Amino acid sequence: MQSVQVLTGAWYGDREVDLTFPDDWDINVIAYEKHPVLTQDQLRQAFHEPIGSPRIAEIAKGQNSAVIICDDLTRPTPSSEVIPFILEELQEGGISEENIIFFIGFGCHRSMKHADLVKKLGEDAVRRFRVKQNELDDAYIYIGETSRGVPLHCNQWVVDCDVKIGVGGAWPHGTAAFSGGGKIVIPGVSNHKTISTAHGTMEAGGNAGNVENEFRLNSEEAARMLGVNTTVITTLNDRREITALFVGDLVDAHRAAVETSRAAYAITPMKDADIVVTTGYPRDHDLSYGQIGGWPMQHASPEATRILVSSGDEGVCYHRAGIIGSRLRREAEGQEREERKPLVRSEDWDYILFSDAVGPMEVLEAQPRAKLMDSWAEILDMLKQIYRDQKPKVAVYPSAAIAYPVDEGTEGLYQSVWSR
Repeated sequence: MQSVQVLTGAWYGDREVDLTFPDDWDINVIAYEKHPVLTQDQLRQAFHEPIGSPRIAEIAKGQNSAVIICDDLTRPTPSSEVIPFILEELQEGGISEENIIFFIGFGCHRSMKHADLVKKLGEDAVRRFRVKQNELDDAYIYIGETSRGVPLHCNQWVVDCDVKIGVGGAWPHGTAAFSGGGKIVIPGVSNHKTISTAHGTMEAGGNAGNVENEFRLNSEEAARMLGVNTTVITTLNDRREITALFVGDLVDAHRAAVETSRAAYAITPMKDADIVVTTGYPRDHDLSYGQIGGWPMQHASPEATRILVSSGDEGVCYHRAGIIGSRLRREAEGQEREERKPLVRSEDWDYILFSDAVGPMEVLEAQPRAKLMDSWAEILDMLKQIYRDQKPKVAVYPSAAIAYPVDEGTEGLYQSVWSR
């Protein structure tokens, strides 16, 4: 038997799954290029040589307080790997430990519990420092209106700090083209009014598309208005390890990261595969975000069998934006309740969801066109029946949730820190 190892369960063990196939099947692993993981010295060097701005240590001089804004578990950013270097910079700049807080800028996502915070920030940071989160019922300060007409209301815990540092990563994003940078403010640390206005009125950039899109430019303007001093942007490999790090100005460092990420995450889909096996890693912590890794299934022929490996350990995604939006609609229409439609199970399915962490009702709620199977052996038996006496071509896409498709022959158009 042939085997391909892929990861699943981001933030929940990052478990390796062994996908086995018959020896005479044509197995193709469609993955982005591998690069060395940065050493501790290389990570520190990025902070000593910021892009387009002074070092954090210089910015911190004469200031009294600092906030380190991080994303949540919906993003694969290994914040704990860079936090020690941020703290070194702040200490060198003279800001005392008791005046440093961490803030989880999750926009309208769910709150994080202690175990979640340890995964994201590291146990040392959680034990030593105060950690606050973007609770939508908290106090928000009106900063002003962006030039694109978005009212900016930011969490008081962030507003009140002198030095503001955002930590994230640059990977393909459907709205902002690439994540990271100014998105740590909108939606990260903003209230629902700001978030809903920006999402509802700003032109999107498309997945890995135009990074100078309205949504991103508005978020960056908002971050300038708030006074974000420095951004820290990671590029990752297929195991959620840092292969490039960009520290510095909110825009300059982000654009440098995007240039590298365009090269790092670009892959050419195999369009003639009989079987497509793709993965929700490293964004498969819940059933909704894991679907991001399903994009290779759209590039397969209609006859192909499609399989999504995505654990979804947290089950159905919780997102307050939809809940608040529903309440506002009911209030506007003078209705106390809204129609609840029952979940209807269908015998038809578009793809197989391979997960041993969730149940059928959760899948019906989040991925109604999926057939849940929890055993690769059973999936393989099904495939053998479908392709009996054949030698099917199989395309396997590891860590597809941060990759994006390019046309054949265009990967080399993008520059990166490794090609310069």
